Amino acid sequence: MNQGVTLVRGRLAEHPLWARAFLSPGIGPRMIQPAIVSARVEERERVPDAPWLERVSLTELVRDARRAAAAGIAGLLLFGHVDRKDETAMLASERDHVVTRAIHAVKDATPDLAVATDVCVCAYTPHGQCVLFNEGKADVEATLARLSEIALVHADAGADLVLPSGMLEGSVRALRTALAGSRHADLPVAAMVKLASHAYAAHRRAVEAVPVSEPAVPLMPTDDREAARARALKEVAGGADAVVLKPGHQTLDLVSLVAASADRPVISYFTADEHAFFYANENLTDPAALEREGLVAARRAGAELIVSNAALDIAEA
Repeated sequence: MNQGVTLVRGRLAEHPLWARAFLSPGIGPRMIQPAIVSARVEERERVPDAPWLERVSLTELVRDARRAAAAGIAGLLLFGHVDRKDETAMLASERDHVVTRAIHAVKDATPDLAVATDVCVCAYTPHGQCVLFNEGKADVEATLARLSEIALVHADAGADLVLPSGMLEGSVRALRTALAGSRHADLPVAAMVKLASHAYAAHRRAVEAVPVSEPAVPLMPTDDREAARARALKEVAGGADAVVLKPGHQTLDLVSLVAASADRPVISYFTADEHAFFYANENLTDPAALEREGLVAARRAGAELIVSNAALDIAEA
């Protein structure tokens, strides 16, 4: 690492691609577009019951990446859609997995477009939980080891940010430790602070994660601001370079709170379910403009970056 880097605000703030986004006064260059890449899809495939989402092939993903680069948004957040699931989520850490190939493809085509990746096991297991199990009990140690392997594979492929999204205790520290022992010690790791919300169903359908009625990894209570702040500070102490708050609308107050407390960039994550309200509501006069207002509110509250399925459309408007 450059000896002049202080890491006062973490590696994300020091990263050349993300730091460039932080210099923009507008919202477009601070946007991140989620993308679901699938080896099963030939071109594009609308998600049943969620037509505002689609799965794309590697070829189409590269086209979207070029479009994103031309629009000037900050980057893409990549998710994988797979058929093969097993109890150890082994596929997620394989080097020829569709996500690692996607990272390579995007970085080859658009090297100045940042790539963030989701690091979790839920879409790769037959139970859909964000933790692995051994003899019916949550196996935290094995899960942290698998998450670390996934992060290292993504780092080798060229990822610019890894996000352990399952909120399993110790995830950030485990990834930070694994990366520190590799040639990717400078790669930013973002912590997830996710409310126990009903705003996650559409994305889980899109990646075909098995539905769960009771999450094995607890999420944050929706009515406890201090608990969310405390979790964010704990993650920063564990090595987080940024804090992601999700869902976007429900955490607008937390964006301000965490931005003032954590001394790390805050990323506001508007979910696919939130996007659905604007996509499918025929009673709205100007749904795109109204959706943009919510994203601007997150920026006004202190979010440095904003994840939204509307990112590309808003940047191109």
